[in-house]
Amino acid sequence: MSLRRTIAALSLTAFAMGGLAACGGGDDERETAPAPTTSAQETATVPTAAELTGLLDRASDPAVPVEEKVDLVEGGAEAPEIFDQIAALKAEQGAGVTITGVAEGDIPGTLIANAVITQPGQEDINVQAQFINQNGQWQLQKSFACALITNAGLQPPATCAAA
Repeated sequence: MSLRRTIAALSLTAFAMGGLAACGGGDDERETAPAPTTSAQETATVPTAAELTGLLDRASDPAVPVEEKVDLVEGGAEAPEIFDQIAALKAEQGAGVTITGVAEGDIPGTLIANAVITQPGQEDINVQAQFINQNGQWQLQKSFACALITNAGLQPPATCAAA
């Protein structure tokens, strides 16, 4: 797949995710503050760029058992085959993803991370990766993982159809 198509598709995915996050409210013009909670999402510390890069490295490492990966990508337990495709990005195409910066998302329990996708013989691609906190564990959002797989020209698992 061409570099331009990959950039356009990933940028569109990030834009769409941001647009969905910005949507809200109904016809009610009143704004009410959410009730304070002490959920695991709010008490979880924001991981560093290096920690998120490590999470992606583990998700793409074929030597790491799938049982140890299921909490690294949103919905990984329901669709462990996604890890075969993530590993194929690295093994077959030499692709790597490095997180270079992290910021809390607009929605509690989400992160937006600046990422650089590297691939031999191609220019680096700068994208924004999305992460979500599930039960105190930071995970790559399934929609972003599916976009990476699809835009690399690999066969996405069936779970990506719903993403």
